[in-house]
Amino acid sequence: MNRSSNLGLILVLIATLSLSTEGIAAKIAYQGGTSVMTALVLRYIIAALVFWAGVFILKENFHLPVRSLTFLMVFAVSTQGLTVLCLFYSFKYIPAALSILLLYIYPTVVTFLAYFFLQEPLTKNKLTALILTLAGSAIILGQPFDNLDIRGIIFAFAAAVLNSLFVIGTAKLVKNISVLVLNTYNCTALAVFYTIIGFCFNSLSLQLTTKAWLSIIEMALICTVLATAAFFHGIKMLGASRSAIISTSEPLFTGLLGYLFLNESLNSMQITGGLFIILGVLLQRDKTPGHASQG
Repeated sequence: MNRSSNLGLILVLIATLSLSTEGIAAKIAYQGGTSVMTALVLRYIIAALVFWAGVFILKENFHLPVRSLTFLMVFAVSTQGLTVLCLFYSFKYIPAALSILLLYIYPTVVTFLAYFFLQEPLTKNKLTALILTLAGSAIILGQPFDNLDIRGIIFAFAAAVLNSLFVIGTAKLVKNISVLVLNTYNCTALAVFYTIIGFCFNSLSLQLTTKAWLSIIEMALICTVLATAAFFHGIKMLGASRSAIISTSEPLFTGLLGYLFLNESLNSMQITGGLFIILGVLLQRDKTPGHASQG
């Protein structure tokens, strides 16, 4: 059994579990008086400071050619940064569950983009896992929706495409740049980007409760530092498409956390969807030594 492949699977699951706490932390932060933009700015400033501390403590070489650095910063803002904004605006027009469900078409987009641009093969296991995990997500999140606003659907689809480009681009970048340095510049770019937007729309305030501050710190350390570090290392070991497919377990983790901490019930359909996702994730275990990056 390929150790690198299984470690990569564990890292992506850790990243996905970390990200699944984001909704709970965000709700607590909003109850404490923070705005969405304030939460984003503080989250990425704290994360960037932690990554910069890691760079200096580990004496990582962070010097990049100006052209490479410029591309990296623009890439972070135009993919990851805009993904978050598009998803936020989709929440404004359509139910959050539908927004998340539409976002999760991104593993499908990643799988086919990785085939064309990263030469990652389209294996039978990969396609089966893709169908199972997407079906599981649809079952967990699915419910009847009426009077849908097309603007929300467009924003959610845009978020899915942008997130796909982010995953594919990251898979190429981690081949030449260390994960720590890549994360450091990504978070720095996003902190600057959201700060500029926050000032332009006068939507920043530091008058927050202790509970809100603790929630933002959790989002910075767990949902950003731990999640991105684990996910980027996972991409390096597994490839973009397999990592994206495994990340569809986020709705499952979110449902379990809601059950454990918010007293939200789990019905039989959600449990069935969770089993679909688990089966899909298990199909991503590589039992053939030496093929961790091939899917």
